[in-house]
Amino acid sequence: MSTTELDAAALEQFRLMLLEMRRAAAAAVDARLHGHGEHRHDEAGLPLHKEETDDDAAAETQRQADVTHLARSATALHEIDSALARLDQGDYGLCIDCEEPIDLRRLQAHPAALRCARCQQDFETQRSRVGGRG
Repeated sequence: MSTTELDAAALEQFRLMLLEMRRAAAAAVDARLHGHGEHRHDEAGLPLHKEETDDDAAAETQRQADVTHLARSATALHEIDSALARLDQGDYGLCIDCEEPIDLRRLQAHPAALRCARCQQDFETQRSRVGGRG
């Protein structure tokens, strides 16, 4: 389903989905950084979980979970912004690797998809071989 194969109504529906996903991801980041008047680390605005427990290891584990959540949210925001840019550029729905249309069902399940299912599987296989991310 290239942009030329997706009609204007479908493109607008994907835009609305992506904008809602972006709003939700941004709200999740905001809640982690500015939520509920918790005591914060000065450098990142993350909760000081030491106030919740006398176990330093548990507090550090929770802090690491906060950092991981923020990293995932930042990645999601980047993917959503990239999808919105592809909509604006007119190449939304095309695989970035093979340039073939991404199946509509895949786009409906993951509107920010960069790759068709085959290329995504190849990408993940390659990434697992080199132990990297991206």
